[in-house]
Amino acid sequence: MIQSVDSDTEQYVETKKRILIVDDEQVFLEQLKDALEHSSLDLLIETARDGIEALDKLQVTYHDIVITDLKMPKMDGYELLREIQKRYPSIYVVVITAFGTVSGAVEAMRYGASDFLEKPFNMDTLELSLTKIIRQQEILKENIELKGQVRQYAEGLDQMVGSNPNMQKLYEQIITAADTDLTVLILGETGTGKELVARSVHSRSDRRSKPFVIINCAAVPENLLESEFFGHEKGAFSGAISQRIGKFEKAHTGTLFLDEIGDIPLELQAKILRVIEDGRITRLGSNREIELDFRVICATNRPIGDMIKKELFREDLYYRISVLPIIIPPLRERKDDISLLVSHFIAKYAKKLGSNVKGVSQRAMQQLLAYSWPGNVREIENLIQRSMVSTRLDVIECFPDFGGVEGEAENAPVGIMNEESTIWVDVGEGAKYHTIKQSMIEQFERQYFSHLLKKNNGVIAEAARESGLNYKTFYLKVEKYNLSKKRSR
Repeated sequence: MIQSVDSDTEQYVETKKRILIVDDEQVFLEQLKDALEHSSLDLLIETARDGIEALDKLQVTYHDIVITDLKMPKMDGYELLREIQKRYPSIYVVVITAFGTVSGAVEAMRYGASDFLEKPFNMDTLELSLTKIIRQQEILKENIELKGQVRQYAEGLDQMVGSNPNMQKLYEQIITAADTDLTVLILGETGTGKELVARSVHSRSDRRSKPFVIINCAAVPENLLESEFFGHEKGAFSGAISQRIGKFEKAHTGTLFLDEIGDIPLELQAKILRVIEDGRITRLGSNREIELDFRVICATNRPIGDMIKKELFREDLYYRISVLPIIIPPLRERKDDISLLVSHFIAKYAKKLGSNVKGVSQRAMQQLLAYSWPGNVREIENLIQRSMVSTRLDVIECFPDFGGVEGEAENAPVGIMNEESTIWVDVGEGAKYHTIKQSMIEQFERQYFSHLLKKNNGVIAEAARESGLNYKTFYLKVEKYNLSKKRSR
């Protein structure tokens, strides 16, 4: 049984379709099983002598399609159909019978059968029926995956948190990249959110309704990488007992995200370069070129420049994939966003974790600000989740198992928090009222105007209208804080 790597889930999944044949005639069962096993379809076949045995097998192992007779002892085909529709509505059922009538066919269809064949039937007819069903299942699966991607895009955009100037620059780069179809290279440390940025570019582009296909180059075994990229034909190599579609083909008309491209072996890089330049792939074991339409977004946390010098990464491939480079700042370079991230993750996980936490103490905030965050946003997200689970208070007092450095609480920032944001100001020794007030106003304005611009895709006129301010006043604030903007659509 061939298995393939699904890089989106980093698990091995079967490519064969499972078929269960149900009939009380043993000779017919064996003949049909043998015929299907030698057909052009890639199937795993099981058999059952009656409806009860069939339901027992379905309870143990999921099957894609059931082929069943109608006249059987113990439980006939109609009752089996009803039970399958009730318990496993995603399973398609083909009814075969020697007692075919129009009324019988209508009744079977009413109970949920996908097709109705009369014995004796031609194997080509059955193969055609199964081929249509398998294609319908693939289309349904693609639609479900696409709907899941749409939800992920919406969630991904909401998770991009930060008003730091470095983040404002990042937002501008995303908008610029989304307006073109050029190749993008996202550079950032582990945990900075490279996939989130890639999804954001795709979801704002003209390809937003098309597939967004991910391949984690570091997660796929090296001997499977070429097949994973380009696919293979049946018999292309030992164990290739069925055709397989590669990630480039799956991304046709959409976007292919090559995560951790720096981990691709040198000998495979030349083939990747050629495909990106020509827009054509050839499956392993085939001589036929397939022309495709796709956009490529790449990402890595590795020092590509050093790898080129050491001849571990092709210089020509680097120039081809880095037409539009996007650099994600590490969290240590935008610590003024930590309070926003804390608020965001507390709001995000409060309901999911059943937590009453509303914020963090001065002491806890100082720990967060003093830490260097080698794991970046992913690390702070994990820390907040753990702390929300472990505390029964409405404020996280401190992070006892955290690697940050604790300081004196009296010199820590004070937080003023609502559901959307937190403003932190230094009230250490010698702090003056007007200084503190001005600092709070500026933080509030930066967060407020940044939020409205992001919500309105950088269009000042719409953001100003929502704020209740006139265009000129809003524009001057945007200029003051150097925020990302567009004058019109």
